[in-house]
Amino acid sequence: MNGGSIPRYLLIALLIIPPAHNAAREGSAQEEGVRRNSISVGIRVPENPAHAWRAPLATQSLLLAIQNTGNRIIAVGERGHILHGQKQTPWRQVDVPTQVLLTGLSFSDQHHGFVVGHDGVILATDDGGQTWRKAHEAAEEERPLLDVLSWDRFGIAVGAYGYLLKTENGGRSWRPDAIRQNHDFHLNAIAMTPNVITENAITKTGRIYIAAEAGYAYRSDDLGETWKTLDPPYDGSLFGIHPTDRDKVIVFGLRGHLLVSEDAGENWRPLPTGIQSALTRAISLDNGRILITGHGGSLVLVDHTLRRTRHARLPERKNLSSALEIAPNRVLLTGEEGIREIDPRRVFREAPWRSLPLRRRK
Repeated sequence: MNGGSIPRYLLIALLIIPPAHNAAREGSAQEEGVRRNSISVGIRVPENPAHAWRAPLATQSLLLAIQNTGNRIIAVGERGHILHGQKQTPWRQVDVPTQVLLTGLSFSDQHHGFVVGHDGVILATDDGGQTWRKAHEAAEEERPLLDVLSWDRFGIAVGAYGYLLKTENGGRSWRPDAIRQNHDFHLNAIAMTPNVITENAITKTGRIYIAAEAGYAYRSDDLGETWKTLDPPYDGSLFGIHPTDRDKVIVFGLRGHLLVSEDAGENWRPLPTGIQSALTRAISLDNGRILITGHGGSLVLVDHTLRRTRHARLPERKNLSSALEIAPNRVLLTGEEGIREIDPRRVFREAPWRSLPLRRRK
């Protein structure tokens, strides 16, 4: 591990109580006491002790990722929590066969998706998230998975110490792979360039990016078969990567560092954010701007030109992990205290734009 960087899963772990599956529950009297105490505060203990506990305040617990599958919104987080949400309906926790911290999710369509987490856990669904099965687990390796990408029947999961798994059969089996030999830096995030919409179909551009520890980033032009090492001018951990089209991509990480490339990662330039907080994930808004979440309630807005930013900090100053736009000027945030909604217009109303300094002509 690089001594000067902090892996994303350790940053997260500092915020939470150890997962329930790690707690000692030996002896029938102790187990019965746990059950009685849980019931008294409204937590429903599952019949299968390996399944996630039902918690009435799950929407206020640590949640790390959120996605709109097309017919519902799904959020995942600590203790195996997977939540469903739809318009005009309350959030609902679903039963899942794990209690580990869940860190990322990706749906390839309305029905098929994967969720990843600690202990090398991968959950798969074929019914839009109504039910989940455990597709992979490797607790003995002690390498958490941190993010996942899915398309068609394919998937790539990435994690700590160079952990990378691939599936080509809808998640029925996963095989280990590697960016390169002897690479043990943490692979923190994975993303694919947006879909290309043609007259009759939606096609994949085939360009995949990975953000990693120690300033490493990677690109694949053949759907993960081979990887090219990129060279952003930063040696700290990169926690997120976000391509906006086939050639434009941003990476970001510790201490507010944000880097932009307009040639698929061949060349980079820094873009000032005005903050020192770690940046975690990014989404593209319908108006063409990019919203980045961060620690300490930090939010960064990037102009569509990729040359201006503005930043704001929510008054609660709680760590934020991801975002989802559900309508114009309506964004859901996940993080240390669950789910909340913001209006970006109000959040950034008094925040000035910071422009990239123009190069002087020689």
